[in-house]
Amino acid sequence: MPPLGLGIFETEASNGAFAQPYGDAVPDEAPHTGAVGTAPATPRPAATTTPTPSLVCPAPKVTRRRGVPSSWPIVIQIPSIKVDAAVELAGVDHHGDMQVPVNPCDVAWYKLGSAPGAAGDAVVDGHLDWWNDGPAVFWKLDLVKRGAEIDIIDAGGAKVRFKVTALVRLSRSGEPASMFTATGAPMLTLYTCAGVWDPGAETYSQRLFVEAVLVS
Repeated sequence: MPPLGLGIFETEASNGAFAQPYGDAVPDEAPHTGAVGTAPATPRPAATTTPTPSLVCPAPKVTRRRGVPSSWPIVIQIPSIKVDAAVELAGVDHHGDMQVPVNPCDVAWYKLGSAPGAAGDAVVDGHLDWWNDGPAVFWKLDLVKRGAEIDIIDAGGAKVRFKVTALVRLSRSGEPASMFTATGAPMLTLYTCAGVWDPGAETYSQRLFVEAVLVS
């Protein structure tokens, strides 16, 4: 069942908003149809509207993962914007929204949906910025060009390559019609915050979606 909304950066202060790093996953755990249990989030100060680039992200470990399905993604690479990030496992939070990454350097994959390269739409979210630490993993996602390559390395060590076909900006409550589909040609959707910061709603006014298709 797909999330009911796209609350990235909107519900982080509430219990269950964060995804689950692989290091915390139970060996041999399979996808399920409920929210991933996470510890309550630590309260943090309000996000800044003009973050300073102080966040330093180390390169993720590209090693095969035992005890999880080989098709599950562990690393995403977008060479054109120098993204090389670890993948966390996202379910849905208590509001029915897709969970967001715990680590601002990571992305999160919706593990209740399609795996990258399988039929349907594999969905990955990431933070635009992170409180007072500055730009996060998808800070430059809006600079991705059509035709750019996105590589996903799965738990079995295989690389699955996608090509960007579209960039779409919608209101924070909107989503592309094809998002979270479980059938059809393999595709990948990345999304993050966009637009301007809304202090009243404590989130950004828009969402940016990057759509990509499998390279055969």
